[in-house]
This record gives sequence, C-alpha cells and structure tokens, in this order.
Amino acid sequence: MKLNLMLKNFIDLNEFEKEFVLKYRNDKNINKFMKNKNITHEEHLNFIQNLKNDCTKRYFLVYKSDQAIGVIDFINITINSCEFGLYGIKKGVGNLLMEEIKNYAFNVLKIQNLNACVFKENIKALNLYLKHGFNIINENDEFYFVNLNNYYWGG
Repeated sequence: MKLNLMLKNFIDLNEFEKEFVLKYRNDKNINKFMKNKNITHEEHLNFIQNLKNDCTKRYFLVYKSDQAIGVIDFINITINSCEFGLYGIKKGVGNLLMEEIKNYAFNVLKIQNLNACVFKENIKALNLYLKHGFNIINENDEFYFVNLNNYYWGG
C-alpha cells in the first residue's frame, strides 16, 4: 500500500526541522510516555550528530503532503530485528505511522522481528500496536513488550 509519505532522516534535517522536532519531543503531551522526558538543545544536537556514526539507530521526521506529521525511529537494529518508536505531531496519524514503520522495517531493513516496549498506562499506543498485528510477548511492572514477526505480517 503506497502511503505517499516522505521520511527525512534526522541526520539530514535543516536547522528549522531540528528545532521543530525538539519542540515536539519536549511537549508534555508527547513525552509523557517516553523514557527521556526533557531534552536540552545541546543534548538534541549531540544526539543527531551521533546518529551519523551509529548504524543501529535510524530516526525520521515523517511528512505527508509537505506537512510534518510525526517521528518514527528504529533502534537496536540487527540483521534479524529492531525496536521501533513513534510519536504523532498531527492528531489521528497513528495508523499511517504504523504502516510506514512496518513497511520500512520489513521492506527496507528486511528484518524478521519488529519489537517495542509500551508503558502500561499508554493504552492508546498498545491498542494501536495490537490493531496492527502485534502480540504482547512479555511484561514487567512498567512495560508491555510487543512483537510482530514478518512471517505473520505477510512479508
């Protein structure tokens, strides 16, 4: 399914886009379900700089029709698996971002297992992942751990 989305790698962001991402990354409605709550300007720029030399991480600003709609990321990338994360900037873009995550993971990275951890209080995200075929494979006091296998996705 062609989504007409454009992914812009964080390492290619211009100054305006870097500031834009930082603004949303530190938004209390977005970061309440993130492990790192408040990022300084310097930390943000260092993080982007370090991505240039780290083949185990990829972060993208996602555009639809020239409008930034969210961020998707892939971390702990190996030959067989990776973990993903996402946050929407526009309301109601979760399904679009999830489709792009699955497409990129299985068709570009060509991994077999796509994983994520979800804060237990983040029912909205958990329901989105389950709707997209993910299964809960483990849990602890704080997180659910979810997985989607490329075989079951249809890749």
